[in-house]
Amino acid sequence: MRALGVLIIVVLFSAGVFAQQQAMYTQYMFNNQAINPAYATMEESLRVTALSRLQWTGFKGAPRTNTISIHSPIGETETFVGGVLVDDRLGEVLKETGGYFSLAQRVEVGEEGYLAVGVNGGFSSFRGDYSELYNQSPESVNDPVFQNTSVIRGNFGVGVIYSTPRYYLGLSSPYFYQRSIASAEKASGSLRNKPHYYFQAGSLFEFSYDFKFKPGILLKYVNGSPIQVDLNTSLLVKEQFWIGASYRSMDSFNFMTSVLLTPDIQLGYSYDFAHTEIGKYQRGTHELMLKFRFAVRGRNHYACYF
Repeated sequence: MRALGVLIIVVLFSAGVFAQQQAMYTQYMFNNQAINPAYATMEESLRVTALSRLQWTGFKGAPRTNTISIHSPIGETETFVGGVLVDDRLGEVLKETGGYFSLAQRVEVGEEGYLAVGVNGGFSSFRGDYSELYNQSPESVNDPVFQNTSVIRGNFGVGVIYSTPRYYLGLSSPYFYQRSIASAEKASGSLRNKPHYYFQAGSLFEFSYDFKFKPGILLKYVNGSPIQVDLNTSLLVKEQFWIGASYRSMDSFNFMTSVLLTPDIQLGYSYDFAHTEIGKYQRGTHELMLKFRFAVRGRNHYACYF
């Protein structure tokens, strides 16, 4: 019963922040399109990435997120397009499903660097079926906080990236501006998404053909919340296996591994160990990632380590 009580508290807390705190991925370094719309310019191939995240296993109705992202250059131009589909749920109570299209343009800076700017836009549908909690809390039937709601939102975001073959720096706000387009009832302030701001950086150190080391950092800020820091390191062995670990402040320690089944197909897995109070009541977070790369006519189809 204690664990059930903790879950209800989590759900109640999420009713106020679920629409503000977008999902954080442990393997975001292989799915950067969901964080920065300018990321598409860092690869000369068409890439498709699917990611499934099951958070806080052991709880009935634990949060789960599924995403599919795609991006590609347009012919031999310096223009790139992409898109992201997201399905984010907390049990049967809170659900958000959306799709976003991105457009990015880059210019050459120096001998090997590129500066890119990208924008994204799209729609999402948010639904809060708070009546699902009635069985756990009968007195909440007449509480306005527990009344069901449904909102369709339009979203606009922007990002910039400077990249070279050895490192990159990015600043973005993929959820910079959202506006309710239609709703079953007037949306309260708690249902309005706040802008999300990300700073990301990574580098690549090539010790030899067999060993490449990639450290990275991601900072996330949402108004009203502390800055969240994600520090990560990965080692590529013989161009076939990635092994890595990361630390996310106010959240977890994480382990990651992936294998290149072919040079263009990558399968990854990560496990998160929560270091917060919630860690006492759940059995960790699992994340699966599958990535495909396809050659684009007129482009150099070389490996992209970022």
